[in-house]
Amino acid sequence: MMARRTHIVGAGLAGLSAALAVTAASGEALLYEAAPHAGGRCRTLSPAKGFCHDNGTHVLFTANRRTMALLNAVGARHRWVEPEPAGLPVHNARTGQTRCVGLSPWSWLAPSRRPEGFSLLDLGSLFRLAFSKADRPVADLFDRRPIMESLIEPLTVAVLNTPVRLASSQRLGCAVRRLLRPGSGHLLVARQGLSADLVEPALRTLQARGASILNGQRLRAVLTNHGRAIGLALSDRTVALGPEDQVILALPPWEVARLLPELPVPERFEAILNVHYRIHGLAVPRFIGCVGTLAQWVLVRDDHVSVTVSAAGAVIDRDGDELADRIWREIAPILRALGLDADAARRPETRVVKEKRATIRQAALPLPQPPLLPLGNVALAGDWIGSLPATIESAVVSGEQAVAALDHARRARLPAAIPHSLKVEDAA
Repeated sequence: MMARRTHIVGAGLAGLSAALAVTAASGEALLYEAAPHAGGRCRTLSPAKGFCHDNGTHVLFTANRRTMALLNAVGARHRWVEPEPAGLPVHNARTGQTRCVGLSPWSWLAPSRRPEGFSLLDLGSLFRLAFSKADRPVADLFDRRPIMESLIEPLTVAVLNTPVRLASSQRLGCAVRRLLRPGSGHLLVARQGLSADLVEPALRTLQARGASILNGQRLRAVLTNHGRAIGLALSDRTVALGPEDQVILALPPWEVARLLPELPVPERFEAILNVHYRIHGLAVPRFIGCVGTLAQWVLVRDDHVSVTVSAAGAVIDRDGDELADRIWREIAPILRALGLDADAARRPETRVVKEKRATIRQAALPLPQPPLLPLGNVALAGDWIGSLPATIESAVVSGEQAVAALDHARRARLPAAIPHSLKVEDAA
């Protein structure tokens, strides 16, 4: 039976997922969010001046089963569309050619949909990537074969946001395994944006279920006694916890370290650079990959174009205007090929968004990990928890598993701290 009340700190996707799981079981959920809005990194930015845009070029695959279930639960699945049903266009700036690549390995049976430079010799390396038990840097599995540039490196930085020479083959292999399932390789984007098509439907569903959502509430301290949380010291109030109350900290690792400094957490992070250009775009979104450029992914919407550079540590501290100029010159030919008015010499209105701690560094090394239940009535959630790729899907899974772990611990009266046991097959 669900506890009487669950206090969830952090209204990013992990926190929203946890709240939906609690309320689906007829429990009472209270969300506290430090920012004036929910969604965390996965939301739409609406500046007072200028144009609205998502903070990045977030995508989903139909392989992301828990996120698909969440979208269905909040009535938003129809809001996510497939911009490239024929396969992902990948533009090679060195050759000036664009090749349509299938997003499922099964689609590569057709030679025209294979990644550039793909050969049968690469199948063995892909098999080792998907099923090897030994973790190693992804680059070690592929050496300098052509498929590294056309597929493996773009896939690695997109999924793990970590340079390919460091990135964990086990984490990437988890995503590759999921793409082997029939129907799993469809790429989806939010038609109107992340807030309209994900965050707001989730909030409406929670409000309809009676959940309370308080913005502007930063957690200053967790008050504890005998291995349990007894209170939450927030920005302007202290919430006393009842004997049946539970707490989920759906926070980034540095916040968990601040609140519970004895816990081990990851301490190394990777940056993401996003650049947004205001331009008359297309009625139907398009999504394009880039090779041989600083720009990696281009998402074209009706009134702007967004570009993402993952694993951006080498450029994140450079001047934003210089980066925006360079990327605009790179993508202008791609946009013109789509029929857009894009002059490389005339950069449109631009916004540069730098996220220096976008995700944890997902290297082929053991990462510090806290127990899933650091206190008897407190669980942790977030895309960084466990051994899954730090993605939207892992955030959703972590919220659900935090609720399940608390409920199990309450009923089984487990000790205060137990190790988490996220299975790598649970998400990609």
